[in-house]
Amino acid sequence: MKKVFLNITFFILAGLSALAQTITVQKISPETLKKFNILGVEVVKSIQFTDKNGVNYIIATTEENTKDDYTTKKLWVEHFVESTGKAPKMLRQITDFERDCPVDNQLSLFADSFTVVDLDKNGFAEVLFLYKTGCKGDVSPSGLKLMVLENGNKAAMRGKMIIKEFKTPREMTPDTAFKSLPKAIQDKAIALWSKFEHEYE
Repeated sequence: MKKVFLNITFFILAGLSALAQTITVQKISPETLKKFNILGVEVVKSIQFTDKNGVNYIIATTEENTKDDYTTKKLWVEHFVESTGKAPKMLRQITDFERDCPVDNQLSLFADSFTVVDLDKNGFAEVLFLYKTGCKGDVSPSGLKLMVLENGNKAAMRGKMIIKEFKTPREMTPDTAFKSLPKAIQDKAIALWSKFEHEYE
C-alpha cells in the first residue's frame, strides 16, 4: 500500500513539474496590439502568455532610417503585464541601436529565437531571445546578444557569431545576472545561442 502511495505521489509531482514548465504562447491579435499605440516602427514579434503576473505581452519592434547613405537602426523589446481589470503596465524594456552605419547595418532580431519557458518552476515565465549587432562592410563576424527576461529582471550573454569557413572561435560572455541563473535556464540559453550563432548559413 505504501509503495502504491509513493508511486502515485511521484506521478503527481512529475505532472506538476511538467505543468510548471509548460507555457502556452500565442500571437497577439491586431485588436489587442491597438492597446499599445505602436506608431512609426515595424512589429517584428508579438506574443502573449499567462503566468503568475497575469497576461504577459512581449512586443519586439524595429526602426530604420537612412540619411546621406548612413543607416541607423533601433530595436525595442518590451514586456508588459496585465492584471484583471487593469491596464497593461511595462515590466521591462530592452533597447539597442546601431547609429550612422555607412556600410551594412547588421542590427536585427532573430524573430524565431523567442522562447518562453518556466524552467525554475517559480510560476514566472522566462523569455529568451537573440539579436545580431554590428556595422560592417566585410566578412568579419557580427555581434550576437542573448537576453533572458523574468518578472522584470534581465540577464544577458554577449559575444560574436561564428563564420564556419574562417573557423572563427566561439565568443560568448555572460554577465553577472546570467551567471546567477539556475543551471536549467543557463543550459537552455546556451542551446538557443548554439542554434543561432552561425553566420552565413
